[in-house]
Amino acid sequence: MSHVGVTSEGDSVGLASRQGLWLGVDLGTTSVKAVLLDAEGKVVATASKATDTQVESSIGSSGNEQNSRKILETVNDVVVPLLQQHAGPVEGIGLTGQMHGVVLWGARKELVGDDQFPTLDMGRPCSNNYTWQDQRCSQEFLDTLPRPSSTRQSLSTGHGCATLYWLVKNVPGFFDKSSFTSCGCIMDFLTYCLCDLDEGVTSDQLAASMGYYHETSHSWDKELYEDPVFPSSLLPKIVPVGTKVGLTSPHLAGWPQDVPVYVCMGDVQCATYALLKDNHDAAINISTSIQLGFVMSPEDVASLTPSCPPSLAFFPYFQGQFLALCAGLNGGNALGYLAECLGAWIVSLGFAQDISTPALLLKLQELAESDSVDGEASAEDGTDVLQFSPAFFGERHDPSLRGHIGGLSGSNFASVGKIFRAASEGLLNHLHSMISAKFLVSQGISRLLVSGSVPVRNSIVRRRLEELYSGESLQVVMNPEGQEAVGSAVGAALVVMRTQLPTSM
Repeated sequence: MSHVGVTSEGDSVGLASRQGLWLGVDLGTTSVKAVLLDAEGKVVATASKATDTQVESSIGSSGNEQNSRKILETVNDVVVPLLQQHAGPVEGIGLTGQMHGVVLWGARKELVGDDQFPTLDMGRPCSNNYTWQDQRCSQEFLDTLPRPSSTRQSLSTGHGCATLYWLVKNVPGFFDKSSFTSCGCIMDFLTYCLCDLDEGVTSDQLAASMGYYHETSHSWDKELYEDPVFPSSLLPKIVPVGTKVGLTSPHLAGWPQDVPVYVCMGDVQCATYALLKDNHDAAINISTSIQLGFVMSPEDVASLTPSCPPSLAFFPYFQGQFLALCAGLNGGNALGYLAECLGAWIVSLGFAQDISTPALLLKLQELAESDSVDGEASAEDGTDVLQFSPAFFGERHDPSLRGHIGGLSGSNFASVGKIFRAASEGLLNHLHSMISAKFLVSQGISRLLVSGSVPVRNSIVRRRLEELYSGESLQVVMNPEGQEAVGSAVGAALVVMRTQLPTSM
């Protein structure tokens, strides 16, 4: 059973006297994380909880959907106790989370007097959250859609606007029969509810992640409004990062009233912001997926674009800069899927009725680490080396990409530890094939700052990362501040504290 984990620094008396607390909330793919920063940007307290919101899609395994209402319930479970335990004036709220996906919602129930709702959604109708992992849009389907204006990110399955097109063309009456009035990423839905807004609003960062964002005009592509079948009336308004979009509603039980809420940001941008120290740093986060990124000026992006690796895309960052990002679809989810499949095989063979995937994953990692010494000896003499690329989910730049396994022998295939070790190493080998250490050095990167739950928990991943990327010109540095679990939330709070705009919506 999942639980809320809360950690704090400092005593409650000190917190009560400290002015200017800033709340950052990260709606991740598998968990919600929150952090409180003081006026100096130091972490005061953190909290997190697994969401467990995955639901079965009506189209089977190619769909990837989550219960949107339950995600917001988890936000309440995390944030309300955190604020109650650390009382003090909250100056602002920065929100971030999983990009690319889309959720649709409608108007709330009518309020009577000073009614307060125990749930954040206030009874609004809402769809499932169609996530970035959704695979319903084949390349053939994407080829039938209008061409986006941006050449910096290719339209891909899992992108919100592509999913909306799929729903229009494959689910007759989906929008005609619904009471939906707005759409956006799951964090935009949270903002809408927190501030009891009349219209959806999103940032340029999230709009770019959904597809069909026009960089020059900072708006949705005109093709969406000109296409009579696309539900353009649902699209959120786009505003710059740092814009205050509203104040927390007095109708939400447990939340402080009239606290400024700022437009939502991308989780990768926020995690990068929390990590990077200067323009010679790159950041890599390995959690559910893998993201490797560094900051570039518009001029540098223009000069690099003709020869850049196909896995690299460019997203709006902060202060007019771009985040050059390799957003890999295969990270901790790939290792988790391997464990899930192994558990399913055991059950189907009749040796167990149920297998806990998290427990199995821990056992696989334990066996892999115990086999590491033998594996290193084999690798040194080039014999009996098992190669495993766990690219189960393709990649955005190459949806048809498939994983592979090779070098099987009687000895290495007999050890499940060696197989998992090869998968862990293969995860990094696959990343290096997309963005190499040599390429990073050619872009002036001298430090690679590492965060995320996978390298923290998996020593094989951590070691392989250092083997592939460490060298004379590039240093691999594990996040020294211990913020792996809440990095994006920290970044969101820091951004709204430092770069809030003077003009509200």
